[in-house]
Amino acid sequence: MKLSDLEGDMDGPIEFLDQPVSQDLILELLNHAVWAPNDGLREPWRFIFADNPYGDIMQGLQNQAPAYLLVLVKEEADQYKREEDFAAVCCLIQNFRLLAHEQSLGVRCTLHDWMYDPSRTEMFGVLSNERIAAVLELGYGANQWKGNTKLPETQLHFELL
Repeated sequence: MKLSDLEGDMDGPIEFLDQPVSQDLILELLNHAVWAPNDGLREPWRFIFADNPYGDIMQGLQNQAPAYLLVLVKEEADQYKREEDFAAVCCLIQNFRLLAHEQSLGVRCTLHDWMYDPSRTEMFGVLSNERIAAVLELGYGANQWKGNTKLPETQLHFELL
């Protein structure tokens, strides 16, 4: 399979099946996904996995899913390192999504207001020098999005210096 074959096929499932997601599978995918660019080979990420019954703590915060992966990023004091670390975490998330897709595991990447409230995130074990970069809702899809799977062609604009 080539990445170009995935055009429009990476949308998360509309609904998840009531099927457990293996913690071992998530760990295997993460072990490959961490090959993300970062100067100095820093690993500014940490993960919190919640499946049933632990997924119940996500009630009211997220859509229902068989499992959740909180992707945390360390908050460096140095602005340059902080932005570089966040970019590396975003690359890691995309790597994870691609790897999960190979295993027919659906991933919805979500952002919510509660993620920026330390009083709410501390119940998950988020440290004071970390923040949640994204919450990944994980599960096997009951049905995939059936819309147009071909992305619209766009005109790229760039200038040569």
